[in-house]
Amino acid sequence: MTKTIQLQVKTDLNELVEVLAWFNQLYQDSIPKIDWLKCQTALAEAFTNVVRHAHKDHPLETPIELEAALSSDYLEIRIWDYGPQFDLEYKVSILPSEVDETATGGRGLYLLKQIADGISYTRDGDRNCLLLVKKFSPVA
Repeated sequence: MTKTIQLQVKTDLNELVEVLAWFNQLYQDSIPKIDWLKCQTALAEAFTNVVRHAHKDHPLETPIELEAALSSDYLEIRIWDYGPQFDLEYKVSILPSEVDETATGGRGLYLLKQIADGISYTRDGDRNCLLLVKKFSPVA
C-alpha cells in the first residue's frame, strides 16, 4: 500500500521549515534512519534549487507543488516548478566526480545524484517535474 501526501507553498526559502514538517508526517519506524535522513536532505536540496534557480525571476507567490509517495520499500518525491526547461541528464553527466565540500553552493545536483536511486526532470505543460526515487536499504 502506498501513502501519498501533497503540499503547495510559495517560492520562498522560509517555506523549507513547512516543507520538512509536511514531509516528516510520512516517517515510519520501518524506514532505515539513514535512508530517511538522505530523503530529507534530497528534499531540502531540491526545494532550495527550485527557489534559487528555477524560480529566481518569479514572484514570491509562484507556487511550488510537492508530492511524496511512500511504499514499503521506496519513496518517491515529486516537485513541480514553473522555471525554464532544464536538461538535468546533461547537467548530471558533466558533474565532477567529486565536489568541493567547503563550497557555499553548487552541490545540489551532486547530492541529489548521490542520494537518489532514480532522478528525472521532465516538462509537464507549462511546468517541470523533478522526480526523486529512493529505495530503502534492507533492514538487518
